[in-house]
Amino acid sequence: MTTRNESNKLAKECIVTALIELMKTHDFHAITVTDLTKKAGVSRMAYYRNYTSKEDILNKFVEEVGAAIHDELSAKQANADVYDYYLALLHHLCSYNDLAITVYRAGLGELILTQISKQMALTFPSEKASATQRYRHLHMAGAFYNVFIEWLKRGQTEPCEEIARVCCTLTCDGCHPTLMKGNTQK
Repeated sequence: MTTRNESNKLAKECIVTALIELMKTHDFHAITVTDLTKKAGVSRMAYYRNYTSKEDILNKFVEEVGAAIHDELSAKQANADVYDYYLALLHHLCSYNDLAITVYRAGLGELILTQISKQMALTFPSEKASATQRYRHLHMAGAFYNVFIEWLKRGQTEPCEEIARVCCTLTCDGCHPTLMKGNTQK
């Protein structure tokens, strides 16, 4: 049983790696199951045993990455401070920057945004039922996603610390602090 699980895990890793590599040189929608299994060195049976589509491959992998990052940040209690949270998140995501930009360029950035939203909802749960509380993590996730993707597209020219400061400032002060000061929450 252990050998079968290990074999299945290896097949999944090969399929994910092959898909990401193929996405770098081929249009995502033009990649066939045959292309994928050939590149991965696995059978069609192994593919269909684990996945229903190419989107399913990416979705499951991005989900695993998101959960692993969340677990690690939670263990370190990085969410105690917003700046520390963003900095730790950026450092972790940097090891997946190739995946993120490849998925984004394939027009599937929503997979990343969905996971960021899900993990931020777990990290910063809403304590009240107000609209502000319900939508706060979605706002944070959308803003972070856009900053992160733009940073990747620009070649990560700024250090993680600067991007974390930008995200922290936007989260804590809003987009235009001078206009926000007189605004009261209703």
